[in-house]
Amino acid sequence: MLQAVSDDTKGRRVNAYEQLEAIHDQLEQNGASEESIALVERFLKRAESERDSATAVPQIMMVRHLLRQREALDNDAIYNDLQELITGIESRRAVRDDDAVRPAYEEEHRPRPKSYYKSLRQQQEKN
Repeated sequence: MLQAVSDDTKGRRVNAYEQLEAIHDQLEQNGASEESIALVERFLKRAESERDSATAVPQIMMVRHLLRQREALDNDAIYNDLQELITGIESRRAVRDDDAVRPAYEEEHRPRPKSYYKSLRQQQEKN
């Protein structure tokens, strides 16, 4: 279910307001506590002015910001709901990163043994 919300925002830059809307939807889908949803709604009201902003904000950054709020630190239900979101985001990121092709420079480099160069030199001397 979490995947459906993140697919809407995939491939385009998403501002803080849109990220908060996505977080709100994810919390509702997860059956989060009323306190968690109220916290996100309060931040949505604050972010109204950023609705048309071109500044992109990663969703993980927004959730971590919410986690640092006093309400989240004082209320275990809010904290656990937000931690659940972070776990889902990180697991999707891990799957995406595992599917990515590794660049050539990350491949393991094994130096050739001395015997290789010795035989190469002998072949060049013969020619």
